Amino acid sequence: MSEQNQKKGGAHVAGKRQAPSSPKKKTQRTAVVGGTVLAAVLALVIVAFCGYTAYGVLLNNDIFKGVHMGECDLSGMDRAQARTALEEAYGGETIDRTLDIRVGENAFSLTARECGLAYDIPGSIDLAFAYGRQGGFLERARLFWSTRAHPAQLELVTVLDSKVLQARVDEIAAAVEQPLSPSSYHYADGAITLDKGRAGYSLDQNGLLALLDSKLRSADFTPAEGILNSAQPAALSAAAIAQAVNTEVVQTTLDLDADPTGGTVRAGTPGVRVDEAALQAAINSDNRTETVPCTVTQPDYTVSEYKALLFRDVLGQCTTDFNPGNKGRTTNVLLATDFCNGVILMPGDVFSYNEAVGPRTEERGFKYATVYVGNSAEDGLGGGICQVSSTIYYAALRADLQIVERYAHSRMVTYVPLGEDATVAWGSKDFRFANNTDFPIKVVTSHRTGNLTVKLYGTSLQNKTVKIETTVLSKTPFEVVYEVDETLSPGTEKVKSNGYTGYKTESYRVVYIDGVEVSRTKENTSTYKKFDKVILHNPKTPTAPVTPVGPGEPEAPVTEPSVPDTPGEPEGSGGGLTLD
Repeated sequence: MSEQNQKKGGAHVAGKRQAPSSPKKKTQRTAVVGGTVLAAVLALVIVAFCGYTAYGVLLNNDIFKGVHMGECDLSGMDRAQARTALEEAYGGETIDRTLDIRVGENAFSLTARECGLAYDIPGSIDLAFAYGRQGGFLERARLFWSTRAHPAQLELVTVLDSKVLQARVDEIAAAVEQPLSPSSYHYADGAITLDKGRAGYSLDQNGLLALLDSKLRSADFTPAEGILNSAQPAALSAAAIAQAVNTEVVQTTLDLDADPTGGTVRAGTPGVRVDEAALQAAINSDNRTETVPCTVTQPDYTVSEYKALLFRDVLGQCTTDFNPGNKGRTTNVLLATDFCNGVILMPGDVFSYNEAVGPRTEERGFKYATVYVGNSAEDGLGGGICQVSSTIYYAALRADLQIVERYAHSRMVTYVPLGEDATVAWGSKDFRFANNTDFPIKVVTSHRTGNLTVKLYGTSLQNKTVKIETTVLSKTPFEVVYEVDETLSPGTEKVKSNGYTGYKTESYRVVYIDGVEVSRTKENTSTYKKFDKVILHNPKTPTAPVTPVGPGEPEAPVTEPSVPDTPGEPEGSGGGLTLD
């Protein structure tokens, strides 16, 4: 080994050997260096950004980038440049520009000169330069940078006559607005006139005024659109109109509410009918107004014609006789007759004898007279009034009226034929008939010494006659029965009660028109009990008869003509007593 190598080798031996650097330490040194460089660069960027921002906000004398005014982009311009740009765009020409206005289908225009529009160029430049230079530094910095991404659109400083602008809006409103005409219909003279109405239009005047003001101040002369609000009339309904217009004919008639005596006639009203399909077709047409004819039905009679027919005819009548010497019974008959006089029945009304006559009381003037009570006869209030109800029944049959309620007497009476009587009792039995004609009926009664008459006045449009045919189905003769009465003088006798033959009859109503039979209907079946004749006698008398006598003869007619009343003969009453 050479001395040199030895020295080298000795150096290795004698000196401390250095270990090689690790990769981890090298990475750490690189990261530190990189971070330092990045921080330095970031610091430089921040300093540059802040410096640029500070310069732009505090030292820059140009308008911020992104500031627009009207149609001009004033970004980065100084005052002279901005003045030039604005004067070129708006100086001298502004008053001759026209703003078109559209409202619906209507076109209007407005010139800048009309509304005194002028632009204040110096004021507008001051406004542009002032943007971003007010407030604190941070607020200015925010605006300095935000206008780069989102330009600021500023309005020019303008002079504008707002009164002229308002007047122009008022003129436009007057031209385009119209009031709403509602839909309607009207019936007159047999036709319905339809008016479908007209739409109403109203201008949003405040909105248009604001829009025009904004456009003129910002030199935006693109067409302005006004908002026109509309309101449509309600659609007509064919069903609703038909329901309201269609009416049934109301016939001319008596107005008993105005005059219970029948002296006032109320005029009828026509009936109207419209075809709903024709209505709908008219509604669907393009015409605003349409006329739809109706079918009109007039009342059968005018007031004068009705008055001429009213109570013109005697539909049925009857006269029956009574014994005026029987004072109590006569009083009752005449009183009941007067209560029924003048009663008017409208078509469909029902006459009630008990309602017409009312309670049979002494306070109302009724007297005691003989009435039928079961198998006997006795005095009762109202005795005899059944003669009036029977007389009315007889007349109602001849008038061909509907009999609603009727009862035969328990025994035959002689003032009307068999099958044509009608007994009543207050609270249990009534005589009722209905006015089944098309006209009012008036019950008219009268009386003279010994008889009463009932006439039913109405209107007959046919030559009608009615006959009642009655057949006796069976007849049971009464017998004479003797009863001992020792209070009588020896050898004398006295009639206790008359005898009545019993009958069962069947009556038919036969109607003739122009003398030709048109109907034959069963009217009633009536049963009259037989009551034996009772004679009181004193048996101590040798010559007194002790055995019954043979059957008596019928005492009542079976033919239609009325038969005079037997004086004092008992009959049914309305005195509240139970008959039969």
